[in-house]
Amino acid sequence: MLVRNSQNLVQGFTLIELMVVMAIAAVLITMVGPLAINTLEKAQAKQEMLTMKNWFRKISYRAFSTGQAYQLRLSGKTVELFRVTENKPSKNSTFILSKKLESLFFQPQTLYYNAKGLVSPTIVIGTYRNTPLIVDLKNWVNGEETNEK
Repeated sequence: MLVRNSQNLVQGFTLIELMVVMAIAAVLITMVGPLAINTLEKAQAKQEMLTMKNWFRKISYRAFSTGQAYQLRLSGKTVELFRVTENKPSKNSTFILSKKLESLFFQPQTLYYNAKGLVSPTIVIGTYRNTPLIVDLKNWVNGEETNEK
């Protein structure tokens, strides 16, 4: 740091000192930045997974409380919910809502919730952050005991 004790008092940092500080700051940012972004993406993916699992359960509760059957279509990153008005789900279904997913990807499959809230099929297949995912809905939605120990 320069300090002159003359009539023109000059105090401050030299250009070299400022460049060294900026270089250290840049190195720290390049080391910490990707870690922070990766942690945020992991948290968002986990939240989406939990939201989807809770949505499976809520549809079951909705079917039971209203006494109506529902159909959930999973395809890629899109999830669509339909209310089934009669026993023929493919022809007499009313669109309710659609969700776009960011980190989950599902194989094309359809889940049927009967008026008692039970779901079939009980296995959902997809990928979660590029890793295979199999969700067993027997215990999660239907409340069935599994024999796995």
